[in-house]
Amino acid sequence: MFLLVGTAFSVAQTAAGLPSFDHAKLLMCSGLPCVDAVVEGRHLRLGVDTGNPNSILDVKVAEAAGLSLQPVNGADGKPFPGFQKAIVNNVAVGGVVFKEIRFLVFDLSPAIHAKTFPGVDGTIGYGAFKDRALQLDYPAGVFSVSQPLATSVVCPAVCGDISLITFGHRGPPIVTTTGFTVNGKPISVQVDTMFTGSLLVFPTSVEKLDLTAEAQSKKSEYFAFTDEGVDMFRAEAKRVGFGSKKLAANAPLYFAGPKVHLPDGLFDGTVGAELLGSHKVTFDFHDNKFWLD
Repeated sequence: MFLLVGTAFSVAQTAAGLPSFDHAKLLMCSGLPCVDAVVEGRHLRLGVDTGNPNSILDVKVAEAAGLSLQPVNGADGKPFPGFQKAIVNNVAVGGVVFKEIRFLVFDLSPAIHAKTFPGVDGTIGYGAFKDRALQLDYPAGVFSVSQPLATSVVCPAVCGDISLITFGHRGPPIVTTTGFTVNGKPISVQVDTMFTGSLLVFPTSVEKLDLTAEAQSKKSEYFAFTDEGVDMFRAEAKRVGFGSKKLAANAPLYFAGPKVHLPDGLFDGTVGAELLGSHKVTFDFHDNKFWLD
């Protein structure tokens, strides 16, 4: 199964070049990456969510698009209240066309009205990018996706190793990578494009990363889109990097408040939009590699 890799990063051994990409405009919705999509002839706005394998769609939007909705059955075989599913063909995002996306459909309006979910019609989860390369060029505002890859593509220089590790012993699989460092120490982190913060370090990794003093911070900051709205404690990291590259000095560093869901020590932390937003980031979901420029 998927295991954390002990080394901090991998170095490319050959110059295989990048795959060809199709492109769309990368937008920002409530400070998070999103794209305009065409679903059954209707123009929708979807968040780009590497923190969730599932793509989701608001039920009113799905009904207005005339999608065929099927029940989602629970463990007892009975329909799970409030949740449905839809399979949509030929979803167009600019020049990118997904032959099929499977959406989980439910009512997003309460969370949007409570401002605990960004103002979008749904999301594209990372499961839609299976065997593809996904590139988010935040500074240039470009969303790029390859066709499903049949052969390996080696990342240009330094890349992290992606693992799909469950968030906690019973949580869904999420995208984690090696390669990042905090104050020179390697860390394994979830890369969550729907997290608005920079770097969140979980309690089980505080001591090993020599962040005990920083974790005593009482300066609180509210994150509306994490766990339906939670407080985290803010300090500073002297340096956050990727491989030998310095990404930020005196960077915001966050620690979990009492309502933050924890991953049972399976990885060290989560990086999000506040750190990623100055870079072009690439997820290779064929060879499970991650890098940024």
